[in-house]
Amino acid sequence: MYERTRHQTPMPAAGAYLLMNATQRETLRELLRRVDEVRGMSERSEPSAAIDPDDTNALFATVQELAQELERSHRRLIETNVQLVSLREVASSMVGTHEVGETTRLVTRYLCRAFGFQEGFLLLINRETGKLEGTWTHARGDRDQSWSIELPLTGDTGTLARSLWMNRTVVHHAAQRHRPALLPDGHPLEEVLDDIAATACVPLQRSNTVLPLAETHELCGARCILGDAQLIAPPPGAEAEPWAADREERQRACLGCEVMPLLGVIGMARRRGSAEIASSDVMLLESIALSVAPMIENARLYQDLRRSERFRNHVLDSMASALVAVNMQGEVLTFNHAAEHLLGWPVDEVLGQPFGALFGTDGEVAVRDTLEHGREAVRVETILRARDGTPVPVSLTTSLLRNDRRAIYGAIATFVDLTPLKRAEEHARQLDRLAALGRFTSSVAHEIRNPLTGIGAGVQYLSRSIPTGDPQHENLQFILSEIRRLDRIVQELFDVTHPRRLDLRPSPIEDTMRRSVQCVAALFEQQGVALTVDIAPHLPPIAHDQDQVQQVLFNLLKNAAEASQAGSAVKVRIAVAEAQPARGRAARVANAAAAPVTSDTPEVGGPIPRVARGSRGLPGTIAVTVEDQGCGIGPDEIKTIFEPFFTTKQGGTGLGLYITHDIVKRHGGNLTVSSELGNGTRFTVELPIESTGGFS
Repeated sequence: MYERTRHQTPMPAAGAYLLMNATQRETLRELLRRVDEVRGMSERSEPSAAIDPDDTNALFATVQELAQELERSHRRLIETNVQLVSLREVASSMVGTHEVGETTRLVTRYLCRAFGFQEGFLLLINRETGKLEGTWTHARGDRDQSWSIELPLTGDTGTLARSLWMNRTVVHHAAQRHRPALLPDGHPLEEVLDDIAATACVPLQRSNTVLPLAETHELCGARCILGDAQLIAPPPGAEAEPWAADREERQRACLGCEVMPLLGVIGMARRRGSAEIASSDVMLLESIALSVAPMIENARLYQDLRRSERFRNHVLDSMASALVAVNMQGEVLTFNHAAEHLLGWPVDEVLGQPFGALFGTDGEVAVRDTLEHGREAVRVETILRARDGTPVPVSLTTSLLRNDRRAIYGAIATFVDLTPLKRAEEHARQLDRLAALGRFTSSVAHEIRNPLTGIGAGVQYLSRSIPTGDPQHENLQFILSEIRRLDRIVQELFDVTHPRRLDLRPSPIEDTMRRSVQCVAALFEQQGVALTVDIAPHLPPIAHDQDQVQQVLFNLLKNAAEASQAGSAVKVRIAVAEAQPARGRAARVANAAAAPVTSDTPEVGGPIPRVARGSRGLPGTIAVTVEDQGCGIGPDEIKTIFEPFFTTKQGGTGLGLYITHDIVKRHGGNLTVSSELGNGTRFTVELPIESTGGFS
């Protein structure tokens, strides 16, 4: 028994089949029928013979063939999936592409290289131009060539546009009768189209379409043309022309429709002598369309988002008013150019920062009141703080930020700089004071000067009768000096209220400076202050009133000498004005040009030395800089230094710098001052080389 069991041979397959019961035999027959059905779905040209369940060898051959076909199918499926994944990666790169041509070129070249298409095309709808725009790629061996293509979407411009309006997959096997595109004469793609035998086109659908895939025109109304088969062929006779006009009108209406479900059309073509486009090719093309459409839609949405972002930024940065948006915590979300210029903060330093910490507590109170209590401010005057700590008066308006559900998520603060208005108000007050002063001086000047003249003459007559050594002689000299000072005050009042007209004549500014130096030479010698003058070579003559500009330079030199300590020096520099760096709105005082280069100290009363040094200045303005080494001017005083009746000198009238500033301004120039306590003061006079004509 043991030996027989050990050497027992296995039962033949046929014997195994004989052992099956009737149910199992019927199940096997059903499986063989399904095998025949699966074989019928394949593209094999030879018909398959019926399989006899009693034929064991035929069963083995069938199973082996099915295994091979299953393996090939899995390989094709894996290969197709890899190709589709790669296509999605290529399509994903379109999101960062700003040009439609680059987007469509990437996809069509991949279709030809990865899927072996002879011809591939991708055209996208451009609603602004009313055209299909994209790329047609022609593959020949290892090389491919692409052409840009544009087709009008109105009218009948070929099967590509026609398949889009049909809103369904369309395959044409007679491409010469149904041209893919009607191109202008001379288009390089014409030669390629002449060799096309068949085309397959698949519309690209939006993912959020609200329309059905078929008979879309029934949902949007009779005017919608998508899926309407009547657009294919015009009616005969005289009705063709109004039919074409009506079709174009309906096409334009669809292009402007918000629920337009199509993005464009993608397709392939076969050349003459090639295999026909099979159903598997169409299925592959539809799968590709399903993969590409979402990516194109995302790319479009991304481009629209960037376009909206650029538009929003352009609107914000073009606003004349400064704007700051904050969240519920008061942190800055948006900061436009006007706010950046007004407050001196760069936008990258303020985003995410607390409003109050940057711009001061006064503005934070108004913003907090809006955020916490919903009270919106309307043109409230308040003070903001610039980056350098300078207070900036503004007119502040706040409003709430709300989302789609009307919930508050922040606030917007817009503000307008009131500094020009405050200056205008102050200027108006100054004009009022000057007008009153003018009326006063006109009415009493003669009444004051006439007695002064008589008093002065009487004192001079009396002084001649008193001996020189008499103690009363010194008192008489003091009376005469006070009479002269009172006469000078009256003259300065006349100069303020009745400025002389300018006599503009082209002449060297260095000549005017030389006369001014000669006038103050004695004062510099008396004060023990050195004077150094540096003049750039080859300065052009400028049109100026020599007498009045000499008065300007005399006043500046005189003030510099009086502000300097004995043993110090005053430096003067004359050159073409240097370009100044950009400054924020908050800067109150403009610095002068670069530090002067001094020459040897000239002999008091002697000629001014000429030093041959170049200048990197901006043509158009000559700058005269007067810099002393005195005690300097405080920040509070420097703000009002050019206002009338402001003075820090004992016995001063406060009109000298006002008159100086007015003369420079009437020349079309600019007078600026920079100073630091303990480090001296620098005045800079800028006069235009090209005369503006002057005004009185």
